[in-house]
Amino acid sequence: MGQDISKIKENNAPLSDFRKNKLLYEFNTFYDLNKDGVITESDFFMVQEYVCKLNGWAPDSEKYEMTQDLFRSIWNSLQTEADEDKDDAVTADEWVKMWEQLDKTLRGGSSALPEWLTTYLWCRFNIYDRTGDGAIDVEEFAYILENFGIPERQSRQCFTMMTLNDTKPLDFAYFCELAIEYYTSDDPSALGNFITGKLNF
Repeated sequence: MGQDISKIKENNAPLSDFRKNKLLYEFNTFYDLNKDGVITESDFFMVQEYVCKLNGWAPDSEKYEMTQDLFRSIWNSLQTEADEDKDDAVTADEWVKMWEQLDKTLRGGSSALPEWLTTYLWCRFNIYDRTGDGAIDVEEFAYILENFGIPERQSRQCFTMMTLNDTKPLDFAYFCELAIEYYTSDDPSALGNFITGKLNF
């Protein structure tokens, strides 16, 4: 599942406030559900259970077990990549620093995304792709985001812009391309900015 990162190397600027705002929006909206300012293993378990419940995935189903394995893998990666003081909690500052470090790593000559990030994006993609047909449609996108507090009309607008008025399928490869833009671009008009269902930062 290696993904091309050539676009990342075009931007060598330090992490801007614009990019930090995007990172913190993801942190606060999708992971810090109890709003205590940190992400813990219990937060990840809560998100996993919530996602499985939203999608109707029973504990003995293949989708549930896959999601559980992916969330466990991502949490282990977060501990390694972000938890600097090894206190089993990732603060907002540690979250931002992790993405800063990723920027430096990717610009160091690597030709593909790190395994942990590919796994993370694969997990996120599968959360949206409720039918498992290999592409996210607008109904799936809006449904998941609405359950994280994002207005349906707003998420539908974001989807329309990302998919160029529904002319470009949102498959995993394109999802990764958009996500890379979200994490690395300072361009307010980049289509990847809309991947979390927010119109502006």
